[in-house]
Amino acid sequence: MGNLLVHLHIYYQDQTDWFLDRLSNITVPFSLIVTITDENEEIRSKILSRVPDARILPVENSGYDVYPFFQAMKQVDLSQYEYILKIHTKNSRRSLHVNHLHFHGYEFRNNLIRPLIGSKKRFDIAYQAISSSEQVGIVCPRFFLLKKEAPRNCAYTEKICNEYGIPYNNEAVFCSGTMFLCRSEIIRFLLKNDYSADDYGKDLKTGSVGTLAHSMETMFGLACHHLGYQVKAVPCSHPYYSAVFMFKLITHKDIRWILSH
Repeated sequence: MGNLLVHLHIYYQDQTDWFLDRLSNITVPFSLIVTITDENEEIRSKILSRVPDARILPVENSGYDVYPFFQAMKQVDLSQYEYILKIHTKNSRRSLHVNHLHFHGYEFRNNLIRPLIGSKKRFDIAYQAISSSEQVGIVCPRFFLLKKEAPRNCAYTEKICNEYGIPYNNEAVFCSGTMFLCRSEIIRFLLKNDYSADDYGKDLKTGSVGTLAHSMETMFGLACHHLGYQVKAVPCSHPYYSAVFMFKLITHKDIRWILSH
């Protein structure tokens, strides 16, 4: 066990090997907790063959990856860890727009994972970004650092902020896709409220909006800011998307702002 706790949520079980391969790029000691919605002995054996001391926790299919994450965090003494890496399987998408970039197939998933654990070098960059600065609370892939929440989620997120007793900011910086490296202090703060599977909603379809899970996606960033930390972007490595992203800097002020952080 080290300072790092890794949570992997497996919904799409055919991606298990892909994610286990990338966990091998983590260059510091870590503990692994895996949540899974459909318990499967073959998947369990695969995980334990690669990470023998991994904990595997069956969970309800609720709240996408967010409800399973908080269920896993409740099973762990977070005071034993300084940092948490949150990752999860993602399905192939025909078309998805984020930050004015257009993703196809698994490129949304891949561009979230590459800057975090895509290689040993990439992991070291992300880990150094948070471990070398007391001001950084969350490290997020640059393409997915958003400055403004979707209007359809704002009212729900403001309600959740009130329940946590923190101010709502419509221009909160947060990580779209909810894959990031963060300080455990942020998660301990968010665990103050214990939302149920019913609160999150069960068997949600890809592309649903206005759910508790979407508001909690923003709450990670709001909690980070509330505790006095910054969200820091780390570079993404895909040459095509990097080129398009840089081109859009010329005309889009929000992306210019993202690149400067």
